[in-house]
Amino acid sequence: MILWILISLVVLFITWILLVPVILFLHTESNRYMVSLPGIFRVAVVPSEELFHIRGRALFIPFRYHPFRQSKRKRKKEKIKTKETEKPAKPAGSIRLGIDLLRSVRIRRLYLDMDTDDFILNAWLVPVFSLVNSDHIQLKANFTGNMSLLLDLRIRLGSVLYTFIRYKIRSIY
Repeated sequence: MILWILISLVVLFITWILLVPVILFLHTESNRYMVSLPGIFRVAVVPSEELFHIRGRALFIPFRYHPFRQSKRKRKKEKIKTKETEKPAKPAGSIRLGIDLLRSVRIRRLYLDMDTDDFILNAWLVPVFSLVNSDHIQLKANFTGNMSLLLDLRIRLGSVLYTFIRYKIRSIY
């Protein structure tokens, strides 16, 4: 009986991970940068006197990481490999896989107010941005030097996994 309960909890946990969206939230004006999977983990980049540090919570356990602090232990020097026996990397994936992965991403809110410091390019961007604008996407080109971004992006890991499986099945046949 206990085994069935443990198996059902593991299956429920995996289903939760696959169906709950991963949230990517970027807001440059308030300096909020966050990635989270609700109920599982949350990681935020917090500005500090050292430039930034990372604060997070994984399964109700809080943690902090300071990437610019020196560690107290000594690091071993890595040996330099003299022989290059590695094969050159092949380009991975295809354009179709990239398009399918972009379709699995949902943009909840995108607000971009930018200045490229090139007034001709800004003038060309104004009509393009006006064509792209919708309820959830608002793009602006300004001539004042301001730059701000608000991005709320949701990705379901199940849909990404389904896209990879579908792509691999298509490549076999």
